[in-house]
Amino acid sequence: MGNKNISSLHLPVSLKYLPAAQAYIEELGRLVNFSRKDITLFNVAVEEAITNVIKHAFLPEQEEHFDILCEINSIEFKVIIRDKGLPFDPNRVEEFSAEQSLEGIEQRGLGFKLMKGSVDKISFHNLGYGGKEVRLIKFVDQKHIDEYFKESQMEAYEEPTHIDKKNLVKILFTTMLLKPEQAIEISQCAYRTYGYTYFMENIYYPERLIEMNKTGELICSVAVTDETNEVMGHAALEFLGKRSKVPELGMAFTKPKFRGQGCMTRLNELLDELAGKRGIKGIMADAVTTHPFSQKALHKCGYKACGIRLAMDPPKTFKGMKDQGTQRESMIIVYKKLVDQDVEIYAPMHHKSMIEKIYNNIGLDAIINTPKNLKEEKDKFVQSDIEVEVMESIAWACLYVNAVGKYFEEEIKQRVRELCMKKIEVIELQIDMCDNNLMKCVPQLEMFGFFFAGVLPDDDKQFLVLQYLNNVPIDYDKIVCAFEFSQELKAYVKNCDPNQM
Repeated sequence: MGNKNISSLHLPVSLKYLPAAQAYIEELGRLVNFSRKDITLFNVAVEEAITNVIKHAFLPEQEEHFDILCEINSIEFKVIIRDKGLPFDPNRVEEFSAEQSLEGIEQRGLGFKLMKGSVDKISFHNLGYGGKEVRLIKFVDQKHIDEYFKESQMEAYEEPTHIDKKNLVKILFTTMLLKPEQAIEISQCAYRTYGYTYFMENIYYPERLIEMNKTGELICSVAVTDETNEVMGHAALEFLGKRSKVPELGMAFTKPKFRGQGCMTRLNELLDELAGKRGIKGIMADAVTTHPFSQKALHKCGYKACGIRLAMDPPKTFKGMKDQGTQRESMIIVYKKLVDQDVEIYAPMHHKSMIEKIYNNIGLDAIINTPKNLKEEKDKFVQSDIEVEVMESIAWACLYVNAVGKYFEEEIKQRVRELCMKKIEVIELQIDMCDNNLMKCVPQLEMFGFFFAGVLPDDDKQFLVLQYLNNVPIDYDKIVCAFEFSQELKAYVKNCDPNQM
């Protein structure tokens, strides 16, 4: 089942139709060979999501409908429940406590906890006038990479003590797109390089890599030796979520014994060529700041700094490096222009100079205007359109502000408060600089504790990136910046950081 199979149900808002929806999910579950247990668990989540729509999204007298959309392929079964009822904010659901429940204390949130525990991924999307969606994903049973090899074959690579470039024996190699039979070795290499710390877990499942390359969510490239066809290195373009138009370069590694051969440069050239054929305007990436090596490698391939994401990842440990400490890993956001672009944006006056420098650095021509005061625009929407993405595994979240409504201030404060209560350590916020009305809200956001991180060019939008730290200490001296402009950017971000005052 390599291609997507899509089907849908359009049902009245009534609990009478719940059995029909569950029967529909059960039959599709059989198509992907789910076990009876997996079907039951998935239906628990679907039942809870549908019940929430029926009981809470509409008034009893409203005769409305909702949709169930199902997408199945060889790696996952996705259910999207879509309605145009009252908005739902998952961050406002109280955490269920089994201990307090046993003590007789009335508890809420059990249904939500069951829903989260019955699927592999769950996300909520408020779409403004387009309504809202709950997306439930359960993976088809597949083997993790550690099931393919003995423990001794999964040990971390031995790092070379020194690469003698003068006496390095050149190895002939070829770069190509990932072949299905290479996926197991790629997953093994990823595990031996990153351990189990790479945030995108699909890299550890060979079958998922194969499927995601078929669907276009990934473009994986490999370098292999001409003599033995051994995989030397790997890099991929990730077309996921909000970054589906401007992909992210990721999953990059070279086996230690092949370092210095130029694998990553050649892999980048291949991916650039493929991206150009697709009409992609640019590629972004994140470079760690514990050491300068990834920054230098990306700079060599044409990537230039456009922002700094503070404390984005949990602390990383790199072999052979001293004094790494326990500070969360900050990232340099880098961008590579593939085609010339004319950009016209609105920027807050107090950030205009730095934003202008960033666009000059990444090679984009930008006309930068000052936001105009159009009060009537803000009242056009009663409710703001704010999407929330949460990655609990790294205690990070992102707010995407798509439209500003009458109660924007209260909505932002509430979301920040709830994310902080859930121990999210870093909250990023992205807001389109092409929208005059949105840019007028930046001073308000900065009053709430958000501060400048940088910019992220997109296909038809240009995002200003702000960040909020939830009591996360930052020692800026430990953030390694390999180039003069990223050092200037770090100093600017530090000056904007209210926690440094």
